[in-house]
Amino acid sequence: MNESLFNLAEHTNRSIFLTGKAGTGKTTFLNDFVSKTNKKHIVVAPTGIAAINAGGVTIHSMFGLPLRTFLPTTERVDSDTANNIADLMHHFKYRKDKLKLLREIEIIIIDEVSMLRADVLDMMDFSLRSVRRNQQKFGGVQMLFIGDLYQLPPVVRDEYVLKQYYNSPFFFDSYALKELPLITLELTTVYRQKDEKFLEILNEIRDGAVSDIDFETLNERHIPDFEPTDEPYVYLTSHNKMADEINLKKLKELKGKSYFYKAEITGNFNENQYPNEEVLELKQGCQIMFLRNDASGEKRYFNGKLAEVIEVGEKEISVIIDGEDELFHLKKETWDQKRYSLGDDKSIQEEVLGSFKQFPIRLAWAVTIHKSQGLTFDRLIIDAGKSFASGQVYVALSRCRTLEGIVLKSKITPEVIFSDKRVSKFQDETHANDRVEEILQTEKYDYSIKKIASRLDCKWITASLEMWYNSAKFSKFLDQDKAKFVYGSLKPDVAKFGQIFEKFDKIIQQKTHKFIDGKEEWSEIETKAKGAVNFFFSNINEKVFSPLKEFYAESKGVKGLKQYNEDFRVFLDDLEDYLNDLKTVHLLETPLFDKTIDVPVTSKIAKIPSHILTFQLFEDGKTIPEIAKERGLVTETIYGHLAKFAEQGLLDIKRIFDKEKIKTFEKEFKKTSHETLNDWKRVLPNEFEFNEIRLLLNHFNFKK
Repeated sequence: MNESLFNLAEHTNRSIFLTGKAGTGKTTFLNDFVSKTNKKHIVVAPTGIAAINAGGVTIHSMFGLPLRTFLPTTERVDSDTANNIADLMHHFKYRKDKLKLLREIEIIIIDEVSMLRADVLDMMDFSLRSVRRNQQKFGGVQMLFIGDLYQLPPVVRDEYVLKQYYNSPFFFDSYALKELPLITLELTTVYRQKDEKFLEILNEIRDGAVSDIDFETLNERHIPDFEPTDEPYVYLTSHNKMADEINLKKLKELKGKSYFYKAEITGNFNENQYPNEEVLELKQGCQIMFLRNDASGEKRYFNGKLAEVIEVGEKEISVIIDGEDELFHLKKETWDQKRYSLGDDKSIQEEVLGSFKQFPIRLAWAVTIHKSQGLTFDRLIIDAGKSFASGQVYVALSRCRTLEGIVLKSKITPEVIFSDKRVSKFQDETHANDRVEEILQTEKYDYSIKKIASRLDCKWITASLEMWYNSAKFSKFLDQDKAKFVYGSLKPDVAKFGQIFEKFDKIIQQKTHKFIDGKEEWSEIETKAKGAVNFFFSNINEKVFSPLKEFYAESKGVKGLKQYNEDFRVFLDDLEDYLNDLKTVHLLETPLFDKTIDVPVTSKIAKIPSHILTFQLFEDGKTIPEIAKERGLVTETIYGHLAKFAEQGLLDIKRIFDKEKIKTFEKEFKKTSHETLNDWKRVLPNEFEFNEIRLLLNHFNFKK
């Protein structure tokens, strides 16, 4: 199943919901796919912790979405509670690098999709269609949703507001998915539990089949006065406060000295996304669990594995892992806060914004249901009382490997078993496990052809040419007659190329369908595709890109044309990207571009490095906020640019900081040295930001 699933995601554009019961390997598939795929991809998740665990970023940060509920309407709504379509659109004015990144993405992977609200998915859809200039759903991007809808549901604050437009808060009730042929594929092999009777009970609870559940067998594990003695148990609670109280009580009962281990936090790492305690308090004898799988290859521990702390020191911790008898010395591990960026070769790269380094453990006499999602335990104490929300009984019970490993503090009754028929209806209607190979064979050829067509599509040039000429007409310092002549000579060719593309698109689709029906040879399709790629490259390069490039060379640097030239440059960059993409296009495994006609596609106008442009504006007398606004960058980036010049002693820091601030820093600098920016932050007054510290440090290191 996993190989077929990979091929379907890799070689078609079909959007997929990958689901499966707890312990069926959804996270394993995600990690494997990301490591093997050739598609340009990003991984996002609905919450910060889920994003960190999935190795991705949050949906809101990736797309710049507002936090308020979204209602898919143009009618006015109460702006205190929701956004409408008009309110949403101004959030999509992304910087140039973000625009390019979003236009390159081929597949978006959303993990923990059970917690994704329908309106958030619709906001993503609006963003992608707007940015990619493509009115297909999600701008034509393939979507891979991963999660279990029978586990934790989306958090909805204003349910009455959402109900005005959505049948449910679940992602599958978004408007974007109504027109998308989404299929559900279910992983069915459970790796966590092996006991058939326990699996049967779990499945019945998951399905909400109250009349079929063997409550008698389940409640044999009801031992209300149970207190663990020899073997370690974890108490599973519904709320953070309950878990914290149990852990604190157990910790205080231990004799001996407390040791405190502070996390090393560098760069930008959101506090609400910390994957562990910033300060761990431990004593000899405390029960802990691991928060990550062993990355060393030895596989000594996994996410949720219990251990007992045997030795604690100022910097070292030794534990005995449950089921073993020899000491294991802990090492700190690092979690990264990331963002995606586009490399010079147009590959999607992960950029680390900040890191959180801490021992990968936490106190584990108790843990909440929410934080247990994805974990595996050998022994659990569960109190499935009235405080349990929908889906929580299943999540709680399915964390454990065996029924014998569970102790119930209160009986499981039919009243705490919930079933959401909307979930089962959606999954039944879209289930496609038995059609994977059929869909793959039907769609992989069509996908390859559509991918070529999307690369060849040049109709967008018409609108960009009009925008350029409108900008030119209002530019006082431009040769208007020449601009009019260039526009007049280009317009007919651009329109003709758009018509030729539409004709090619129609013919190639027909040929592909004939091939699938066995009425056409694949070689004929290859020949047609090669001809189209080389025709569009040669003609658009010669008749559109080159004349515009020559005209730009005349206006570049002319006083009074700054905004015009910036807009013009975007147009030229888009054309350059279009032509260079044609050089790399393949039909399945076959390259289509004829290298004998290869000519360098570049504006031949050297781009000034970003940090130098910043420094030039600073030297012109502009302040950091003014530079950030003019360049469309955040102030942190501007500080980073200027820090490079401070390192060379070229920066007048008196223009950035007042005398007292410089004096305060200089005094600390002369007194002692610190290893990390975090160390500097701790000893300096609160008003010193990380970016300011880095800049001042570079300046005084140069002077030293």
